[in-house]
Amino acid sequence: MQFIGRVMWILFLGVCSFNHSMAIELKGLRFLINLISGDFMETKSQNELDPQSSSYMVSKGHTEYNFLSFITYEDTKKCLLYENAAASDQGNDGKKTPIKVKCIPGQGNGTLQIINSLKEVVTMLAPHGNKTKRMDEGNCALVLFYTRTCQGSALVAPHFNAVSRQFPDIKIGAIDALRFHSLNTDFGIVGLPTVMLFHQGRPVIKFNMTTYTAIQFANFVTKHTGLSPLSNVYVTSDDFHGPLPNKVEIETDYCLYLAWTFIVVCACYYFTKSRFYIQIVEMIKRNWRESGAQHERRL
Repeated sequence: MQFIGRVMWILFLGVCSFNHSMAIELKGLRFLINLISGDFMETKSQNELDPQSSSYMVSKGHTEYNFLSFITYEDTKKCLLYENAAASDQGNDGKKTPIKVKCIPGQGNGTLQIINSLKEVVTMLAPHGNKTKRMDEGNCALVLFYTRTCQGSALVAPHFNAVSRQFPDIKIGAIDALRFHSLNTDFGIVGLPTVMLFHQGRPVIKFNMTTYTAIQFANFVTKHTGLSPLSNVYVTSDDFHGPLPNKVEIETDYCLYLAWTFIVVCACYYFTKSRFYIQIVEMIKRNWRESGAQHERRL
């Protein structure tokens, strides 16, 4: 009776292995050897399941199984040690703690600086000392990447002007992304407007909210720096006049015209190489010859 039971287990294992990948088939072969040897119902001892034991400290991406855990998919219900360590960095509610930096007080002047040269960019983002850790006091800067021809940048301008006077402990500036396009690749700017927080000259985090308002900007700064605004953040009439303009400037984009000209010329060139173009030319020639022949017959 015991022999028949083992044969049934072997047949069951063969059917399962046929539908699994090669890795699972190799694992099934290991269990098959244990099955024939008579220890197919072997389970791990309590010491082997103890996270503090040395046998439990398996390498990343590797887990020890037995036949019972194999057929019950027990491995999908357990977390490896490195997964538990990653989960320990989260809060009690399961959410990750926000990235925070420590800023040197009194670095800003309560106004928004419009960047006009690369030297001003270096001056604004220059690190204070050689400290590189986020929890070390350093130079903080809140930067808006914008362009004068962008409607979204014009809508954000009054709100960003309002935030600048509420946080005198950080530098706040605005960079024209089209004028200083070399910075877009360095800082990963893929869309405008983009608000980014810097610490010691390094980008820390981007503003990623659905609404671009002065209150949202203030909450963003408080969340990642621990600094509080001087008072309630509101947009006033003065914020619509500057320093960041809130009107879209219409400029002639010669590069855009040049690009469209290049596209049209290339399209016309490749159209002349197509079969459809050749058929049109042959049809025109044929109609021209027929019209000429009819004209000669009338004469």
